[in-house]
Amino acid sequence: MQIELFYFDGCPNHEIALQVLTDALDSLDVQAEVSRVRVADDKDAVAKRFLGSPSIRIDGRDLEIKEEAESGYSMRCRRYRDGDRIVGYPPKELVLSALRRAFPRQENSR
Repeated sequence: MQIELFYFDGCPNHEIALQVLTDALDSLDVQAEVSRVRVADDKDAVAKRFLGSPSIRIDGRDLEIKEEAESGYSMRCRRYRDGDRIVGYPPKELVLSALRRAFPRQENSR
């Protein structure tokens, strides 16, 4: 299982995203290493299929966007919907949903 947090230097929300991810992993009793992937510039953003900072991928799949349909890879801040708010980090429910898909046996054993 590969979990990656993509970000660029100066992103004000990647540490919050890491904390949300860590909390979600803990709440599901999932032991997994999270790799931080720094994106350096626009060329690197295209090469890494970077959808904005912060982005989380589990086994190469973004939490919410089907990357095959995305063509706007660039150095930008990413926004997520959290109920009726727009926030700069993935909400815990979005992260939990993606983790449950990736680790279905963990949820069934609870």
